[in-house]
Amino acid sequence: MGKVSQVFRSNFAEHLRFGHCFEICGKAKEGAKSFHISLGTDTLASEENFKIGLHFVADFEANQIILRKFLNQKWCEEECYDCETSQFFQEFRIYIALADGKFHLSINGQALACYNYSIRLSLLTVINITGDLEYIRQMDHRKYFPYIWPPIQILEDRLQFSADVPMPFESGNVMCISAHLEGNENGRFIVHLRNIWDMERQELHLSVRFDTRTVVRTSKTIVEEEHYSFDLEDAGDIEFPFAEFSAPFKLAFGFVENSVKIAKDGVALCQFVFRTPNVLPFVGGLKIFGIDGVHVKVSEIEYTKLDASCTDFENLSQ
Repeated sequence: MGKVSQVFRSNFAEHLRFGHCFEICGKAKEGAKSFHISLGTDTLASEENFKIGLHFVADFEANQIILRKFLNQKWCEEECYDCETSQFFQEFRIYIALADGKFHLSINGQALACYNYSIRLSLLTVINITGDLEYIRQMDHRKYFPYIWPPIQILEDRLQFSADVPMPFESGNVMCISAHLEGNENGRFIVHLRNIWDMERQELHLSVRFDTRTVVRTSKTIVEEEHYSFDLEDAGDIEFPFAEFSAPFKLAFGFVENSVKIAKDGVALCQFVFRTPNVLPFVGGLKIFGIDGVHVKVSEIEYTKLDASCTDFENLSQ
């Protein structure tokens, strides 16, 4: 199948089914020749069992989008569409809706194609993005039917990574991201877990501060007229876990009944108790951005379900 550079990979927090959709935002490298988006079976599957139900190829030299599948150890059902691929040199959005019998695809709000399913959606467990891309900053997996989840679906300009999930979190859910940092080594990056009913309300505000070498945890849930202000900060009980600014790292977030556990590179850091009672079902996916010249590039998300206490969840970040 050929080797191309890995940009992003994720499994799914919930099995794919009719009514799900993906919104993907990224940008192509200067001089790009192609990039690929695939929905397939687990890459650890044996060669004879490996399948791709949708393979999207942006071919810059041919100025085309190619849709195809990989079944029975060969490519098949190829369809080609003329496309102005220069648009991918600006930040682009690709939308994939899982409808009744077909994938519906659009690029920057313009319909591209409807492409038939050939295997059961629930067998597709991984999205893989490869090729000549500078970054992926949005991998939102959402639901549009039978109800919209999350209820607010936007991408803010300041976000450097967004990962909506199509269902409420439960005790035992774990998210683990792989990322690296670029830019100012004395800057900061922020991780939000927001309330799905009010995007201004931050149930977790995690601030990693290289200038003061602290990891601050708080919430933005104190009502102040029409807005919110920050609650008391937790900061002093964690040894700063980022020894080298540019080193790749993994962060794991394990949800328990009224709190979230946080770990980095196999070491449990803290447990943050949500300041809002019984809020877990209304906590959304990760929103991440850098400030003061920091840029966060996320390359992988792994979703896992453990016991209700997230026992040994930190091992998932090794």
